[in-house]
Amino acid sequence: MSPTETEKCLNHPKFKELTRARNRFGLVFSLIIAVGYAVYVLGMSFAPGFMSQSFGGGSMTYGIVIGVLVIISGMVCSGIYTWWANRYFDVLSGELRKELGHE
Repeated sequence: MSPTETEKCLNHPKFKELTRARNRFGLVFSLIIAVGYAVYVLGMSFAPGFMSQSFGGGSMTYGIVIGVLVIISGMVCSGIYTWWANRYFDVLSGELRKELGHE
């Protein structure tokens, strides 16, 4: 792409909308995952007694349950992000390419 085409793309309203939406969405999911891991690590550091207590009277502990929930939340967030990106970001990207004459 030439410098003028690049400038045209960077100043296009759909490009700005796309980058804002992707950044916002990525930040929200990053924060969800970071908070989950922080709760897990801080729980292990500052509440080891609670994290090692039996969950529901079985052999599984609260630490294991929280760890599994952190992993599952990461998978769910990845799935939601992928679904949303295919449904929204790819459409915006395609429209932008068409309007800029690259399709």
